[in-house]
Amino acid sequence: MNILQFEEYLKIDTESFNQVDLRTLNHYIERFMYTVPFENISVQNKEPISVNIDDLFNKIVHRHRGGFCYELNTIFQYYLKEKGFHVERVSGTIHTPDDNWSRDGSHMSTIVHLDQPYIADVGFGDLPTKAIPISDPDNIVVIDDVNGHYRAILDEDRVIHLQKQLDDQSWLTSYLTNEICRPWDFFIEHLDYNEHHPDSIFVQKLIITMAKEYGRVSMSYDHLTITSKNHKQKESFKHDQYKAILKKYFGIDETIHTLES
Repeated sequence: MNILQFEEYLKIDTESFNQVDLRTLNHYIERFMYTVPFENISVQNKEPISVNIDDLFNKIVHRHRGGFCYELNTIFQYYLKEKGFHVERVSGTIHTPDDNWSRDGSHMSTIVHLDQPYIADVGFGDLPTKAIPISDPDNIVVIDDVNGHYRAILDEDRVIHLQKQLDDQSWLTSYLTNEICRPWDFFIEHLDYNEHHPDSIFVQKLIITMAKEYGRVSMSYDHLTITSKNHKQKESFKHDQYKAILKKYFGIDETIHTLES
């Protein structure tokens, strides 16, 4: 992986942000999330997923693509380590839309240790463009973002609850994780499940989403959702329009086989 080319692609300001500190980490997260979309086009196209660093570099930088958690967090973790950060790969259990929980390992997240541990996850699809400090219940730190308010709370069992505030001021846990550093082998069967199993949401649905300075833009099989701080706009589109939408909002020039059939 060519680090200089990676930084150039992400438009990272290496002169102003070159210390192993929170300010630099937040700059890296922001530039990554504003440049690289969360997407599962490879799964939809039955294209094999590789987590080899050079393959990920080629996919993101040369093909102008994104990926899902195993891809995006893997290359981001590699980059952070190259820049001197203390990084841990951790597993997550996702709170599913039907109010159940996925199995542990269905999500890969990242913890960075600075003055305290932070969630630095660029591969979830709905998180702020900055690190989230892992807080004790009696000293909770909330991260404000154009897309909402987020926090990560460590409970008495050492489980981390990554949460987003709802409209009614209550909090919804997006996923659970912990500070157990996982080897890559831990995720192999979970990657295989999410890539191939008919019950996997990534097999069932097209999911493309990307953070923007004004909010977030998301695309499914038949509609585009543009979210700003106080407004959500949902627009339907015809299948023959999808390539123009992909290019305009995500910078992707790709054929999606499930939209061609």
